[in-house]
Amino acid sequence: MEIDKAIGDCNDRRLKAKYNSAVYVIQRALSLYNIEEVAFSFNGGKDSTVLLHLLRAGYYLHKREQVKHDEDLAHNQCKFAIRTIYFESSSAFSEINSFTYETAATYNLQLDIIRQDFKSGLEGLLKTKPIRAIFLGVRIGDPTAVWHS
Repeated sequence: MEIDKAIGDCNDRRLKAKYNSAVYVIQRALSLYNIEEVAFSFNGGKDSTVLLHLLRAGYYLHKREQVKHDEDLAHNQCKFAIRTIYFESSSAFSEINSFTYETAATYNLQLDIIRQDFKSGLEGLLKTKPIRAIFLGVRIGDPTAVWHS
């Protein structure tokens, strides 16, 4: 996986530590829950795009641990199987919608489109799907982010 190799080859210890921490959390969630119980909220923004690449790396590493040989993993090309949800809004810039759909096509994401506000859409999703964990990209400095140490 390209991001894992790039981080492994870099000399920035702080970046490596943050990457390893993020990938650990992802792998831990994937080991705790069935793939059907995990979702990723993708909105086409910078934070969720970074998270997409971290999730792809974490998923790849998780699957790599489950197979005996890297050749088997390369042969199967490790299809990204995490349910990806997109809360489409009519008020969003058309470029955001385009970028989201293009990214979904590029990375072969199974995009579940929800055309409701976040709260209502999430409530409806949780009633119909067995989701127990949702990955959501938010920076610590965002006003809606809550940081617990």
